[in-house]
Amino acid sequence: MRVLIKWVLLAIPLFFLGLAWLGVVFGIDLIPDGFLRDDTFEYSGDGKKPTGLVSQSWFDSVSIVAMVPGFFVGSIYTAYKKLWWWFGAYMLIGGLPIGIFLIAVFL
Repeated sequence: MRVLIKWVLLAIPLFFLGLAWLGVVFGIDLIPDGFLRDDTFEYSGDGKKPTGLVSQSWFDSVSIVAMVPGFFVGSIYTAYKKLWWWFGAYMLIGGLPIGIFLIAVFL
């Protein structure tokens, strides 16, 4: 059970980083229609009421919190525990975009 919890916690940042890769780089949106609710406007009572299970701002906040600290904590943890497959996944999915961004900024 502890191994399963560890794997799930390690996979959460990779999941959100993978969603970001697919959405931004490749233009593939894996989030189904109707899952996110557009909360950029207030419902005044007339017109179509916004539908969806999760608000867009909440999903964005959770994904940023899961990606940024989760990437650093997961990378350090997997390197410390010598879980090289997980560390490689973190470096490929999370480290590659960060490295490309830093090269683009500083060159």
